Amino acid sequence: MIAESFLERSLNHLLRQSPGAAEALVRHAGASVRFDLALRQLDFRIADDGCFSEAVVDVPDAVIRPTPALVARLPFFGRDALRLANYSGDPALLATLDRVFKQLAWDVEADLAPWVGDIAAHRLRTFGRDTLTGVAHTFSALGRNASEYMVEEAEMMARGVDVTRFNREVDVLADDVARLDARLKRLEPDAA
Repeated sequence: MIAESFLERSLNHLLRQSPGAAEALVRHAGASVRFDLALRQLDFRIADDGCFSEAVVDVPDAVIRPTPALVARLPFFGRDALRLANYSGDPALLATLDRVFKQLAWDVEADLAPWVGDIAAHRLRTFGRDTLTGVAHTFSALGRNASEYMVEEAEMMARGVDVTRFNREVDVLADDVARLDARLKRLEPDAA
């Protein structure tokens, strides 16, 4: 109940902050959506105002299943990571959900301003954005460095050029074996 309530409030808050998002879902009022999180399933129904409300659903109209790639990328790629989820169900509803999720944008400044003021909210948002960009850059560089170490220093992985050369040599060897086999088959009737 707590997870459903938190997700419902969060989604509805984002829908209200994104112009036209809730209105796009109004035509699907009454449809049900399940977020299948492997350990837990969160079911919602689209209300008449286009917002989500908790519901008990036997067979949902649409199911959204996050993949490990989505979970890993969500903090850094936000809405763009949602394309990595698995979707099933009513194609029209899924298309609308896809459009709506792509346009969702959290206005952090608007949410922080009543608590800390406009200027501090702007600075906090800028600091948070810059921090996330720095963290993403750091992890990206770390991944590149680890990959380079594995290939160049530790020689635990092959370079792409070496793999390509190996594959080409295997193809040449396979062709040579095929030609030799064909020659041997031509010689066999003569020997008998």
